[in-house]
Amino acid sequence: MQLIEIKFLTRFIDITGEKNIKIEDVPDIKTLVEFLCKKYDESFKEVLFDENGNLRDYLKVMINGEDIRDINGLDTPLKDGDQIVMFQTIAGG
Repeated sequence: MQLIEIKFLTRFIDITGEKNIKIEDVPDIKTLVEFLCKKYDESFKEVLFDENGNLRDYLKVMINGEDIRDINGLDTPLKDGDQIVMFQTIAGG
């Protein structure tokens, strides 16, 4: 059994009502995101993706401390014990 831990920060806590969850048997980030979009309805999907279906620039999805954009994006494979952190970056002015 493969167990993945997901931690939600910033806006994702507001949407999910949770700080972290554990999910079993998801092979990659794309499958994980599809599961989360179904679990947390359209508002989760709208925050995560732009109108073209791309991950929004100001959102970070990290796997074991590394941005998925620096690995294989949504095709990044997952393995047992991986920790995912999802958050919205904050810009100041």
